[in-house]
Amino acid sequence: MIAIKNNRRKKENPENNNFRINILFAIIIFIIVATVVRLFDLQILKNGYYTALASGQHNIFENLVPERGQIYVEDKFSKDLYPLAINKKMNLVYAVPKKIEDPKNTAKELAPILEIEEEELYKKLSPEEDLYEPLKHKLEDEQVEEIKNKDLKGIYFQPESLRYYPDHSLASHLLGFVGFVDNDKRGLYGVEGYYNDILTGREGYLETEKDALGRLVSVGNKFLEEAEDGSDLVLTIDRLIQFKVEKYLKEGIKEFGAESGSITIADPQTGEIIAMATYPDFDPNNYSEVENVDVFTNSVIYDLYEPGSVFKPIIVASAMNANLVSPGTVFQDSGSIKVDEFTIRNFDGGANGSVTVTSILENSINVGMVQIAQLLGDDRTFSYMNQFGFTDMSGIDLDVEASTSIKSPNKWADSDLATASFGQGFSITPLRLITAYTAIANDGKLMQPYIVKKIIKADGSEEVIEPNEVREVLSPGVAGTLSAMLTSVIENGQAGAARVPGYKIAGKSGTAQVPNKDKVGYDPNKRIASFIGFGPIDNPKFLMLVKLDNPKGEVWGATTAGVIFGRIARELFQYYQIPPTEIID
Repeated sequence: MIAIKNNRRKKENPENNNFRINILFAIIIFIIVATVVRLFDLQILKNGYYTALASGQHNIFENLVPERGQIYVEDKFSKDLYPLAINKKMNLVYAVPKKIEDPKNTAKELAPILEIEEEELYKKLSPEEDLYEPLKHKLEDEQVEEIKNKDLKGIYFQPESLRYYPDHSLASHLLGFVGFVDNDKRGLYGVEGYYNDILTGREGYLETEKDALGRLVSVGNKFLEEAEDGSDLVLTIDRLIQFKVEKYLKEGIKEFGAESGSITIADPQTGEIIAMATYPDFDPNNYSEVENVDVFTNSVIYDLYEPGSVFKPIIVASAMNANLVSPGTVFQDSGSIKVDEFTIRNFDGGANGSVTVTSILENSINVGMVQIAQLLGDDRTFSYMNQFGFTDMSGIDLDVEASTSIKSPNKWADSDLATASFGQGFSITPLRLITAYTAIANDGKLMQPYIVKKIIKADGSEEVIEPNEVREVLSPGVAGTLSAMLTSVIENGQAGAARVPGYKIAGKSGTAQVPNKDKVGYDPNKRIASFIGFGPIDNPKFLMLVKLDNPKGEVWGATTAGVIFGRIARELFQYYQIPPTEIID
């Protein structure tokens, strides 16, 4: 009998089936939750971190560098613009020593082209692991081509835009230069410093994706903000007059043995600076070669000095405007006057007896000036000094202007008022004196000095700088009367060296003492000679201050600075084509 095997499948347990399904479902739910949590962490909680990381790996950021604005002067007659500061396209040559196969031969080939010692180059090219070594800036295109033709391994070039001053040292203190401050390239001193932001323009910005090889992805996301070039500046300076002024200044310093000096010429009716020269000067193309950084400072706006007798017309103008004196008011000059414990004498030690206010200016009589200041008094004298602009910044658009050193009148002794009458006991800049004299030459109106007369923006639009009348200091009548008195100073007084035959010029000389470094007393071996004046008297076209520091031998302002003033004034009358008003002897 044959046994038959039961092949029927054993029936499965439904509860086990449900358990497995639940486990699988739970695993799926866990995976989903974990994925959501992870995505939340990546996209929300750590979004900034991973965005930055991705940006560093896949995006490129570039600052698009704007072109620095150029600086021009305008030709007086043709109105053409002539550049004083431009951007010159040049080249930097640098090495990647790691890629140089033969440093010695490479140095030998480069040395005569770069004008660098072969041994010095060899030291720069030798380090095997060095990836970047700048060799020389300011290479001309011809030099680059000459090097390229040698096919030297590991030598590369990079274009660079450099500031260039075509006239070299001309107007160097007015212009300043472009240098580095903490690795930041910016304008320093002069117009370059004052207008740096306007000249610099605005950097652009580019963001675009790149692939793993660093190539730009043309279809990727992009953000581009183009650079905005800097604005161009047109100066008030007359290039020809500036050239003449610098020539006469250098010759005058040599002729009179002065240590240094400055000349400033302004249009008294507008405040425009026509020329401003300081010597010693420098070449802004090679500013790094200057050994003494003090050379960079513009003495006209920065150096403080006691003005001396060129300040006397300011006190006379103040007293006349206050109706205290007139040109014919008489004072007694005994040769000396005692104030506090001090005895003040005239510069020549002489006595002149009865003198008018006009003759006090003509002969620069200290004793008479003290008496005029005593009529004014401390508060009124200081108030007029303030009105004339001596206690404020002039507002000149140059970097950087120094503040003056004048005590408050409540701290004055009687002797402070007395010495102030002839320009001692306080310190000002030459520009403050020029500014004050605009009120005398311009019918009593004080004008703000300025250097830039037009700003030409990148889009071609122009901003014209208008003259700024600060305030009326004197009545037109007083200003005119004082101008006539100052004309008499040149015609009949001690300033005859400044006279130009055929023309009426107003002016005043000064010979100032120089305080000791400890500010106690004065240095007997130092003087500052100066002369300030304007002309022609009926319609002044120029106002000029000549200042010489420590001339040797003949130290009087009238016979040193006054001589230079007269030479330049002759040139100005011819240049402006002003006909003489008097018969020339």
